[in-house]
Amino acid sequence: MNAHTPKLLLLFCLVSAAILASCSRDEPTIVAPVVVIVPGEMKMNEIYSRGVVGNLDWIELYNPSSLPINIGGYNIYDVGGQGGTKPKKTIPAGTTVPGGGFYVVVTDTNSSASVLDGFGLSSAGEKVWLENATGALIDTVSFPAMLDTQTYGRYPNGDSTWQLLNTITRGASNKQ
Repeated sequence: MNAHTPKLLLLFCLVSAAILASCSRDEPTIVAPVVVIVPGEMKMNEIYSRGVVGNLDWIELYNPSSLPINIGGYNIYDVGGQGGTKPKKTIPAGTTVPGGGFYVVVTDTNSSASVLDGFGLSSAGEKVWLENATGALIDTVSFPAMLDTQTYGRYPNGDSTWQLLNTITRGASNKQ
């Protein structure tokens, strides 16, 4: 190896770097996407699946925003509703939930113990879905089996964490 080789190699690298640096091309302009935040969307917040006559199964909805939300036309359903073997439970037109408020959907609504016209929640646990009035899915949760003294809910209200709750708080803020 020649004594001048390392110097020539260094000079070659510096000249190459200078040439590459002088070459320019227009880079495409990257524009960050505009994200529109829609104020609050309803969420399922608490589920009770141990219903009996006089105290039927229910799902509590929660409005995490500070503004009222019209939930008329929203649908809530289980796998039967998803597959078309059971009806979806539709929330009546004109139903509005105030900001920070709750709305309870009783899933079995017929007063006769032998005929239930909604859908019941499995006491062994299952999956339920909530869609808005346009049919867009806005929430889903799989809940486990629970005791008749428990619910499955988000704690705190609207949080992403679901857990078995030992205090039933139908239509009110969840407690552990």
